[in-house]
Amino acid sequence: MKVKHTIIVMCLVIFFFLGVSSVLIQGRKCYRTLKQLKGLSKDQKRFCLIGDVPRFAAKCNKIIPENSNILYLSNVSNNRSSFDLYLNYHIYPRKLYWLNNVAPYPESPLKLKDLDYAFLSKKKIDWLILRYPKEYGINKVIKLNREKAVTSFHLN
Repeated sequence: MKVKHTIIVMCLVIFFFLGVSSVLIQGRKCYRTLKQLKGLSKDQKRFCLIGDVPRFAAKCNKIIPENSNILYLSNVSNNRSSFDLYLNYHIYPRKLYWLNNVAPYPESPLKLKDLDYAFLSKKKIDWLILRYPKEYGINKVIKLNREKAVTSFHLN
């Protein structure tokens, strides 16, 4: 019985220690972030935290109609909780789709002639966003037709 109580107490101590240490680590990260953002305006803070998503989304919203379905191709992020989800939020009610869930971020831009337009029209995707700012410097919104790209808008 005494061994059982000792093991339970040791497990509780370890659990408490791990919980407190993770809270302290997150607290330090928050403190460093607040220290870096001190003195910046709200827009500057937003830009530091989520980048240029609102500005890019505003440009897309001016061009793309509200009832559109959009295919998003980019090399901006390999983390699905970053740019693309913020963009999805900011361009609502437009629907944002990724190429696939396995490899949603192709490293290099696809050629428009290589797109499967029959598949895109079957899914009712009528717009394409190409965002490859790192090496390629491409920020485009493209209106798609059943057979080809119709109109292209450069967003820089």
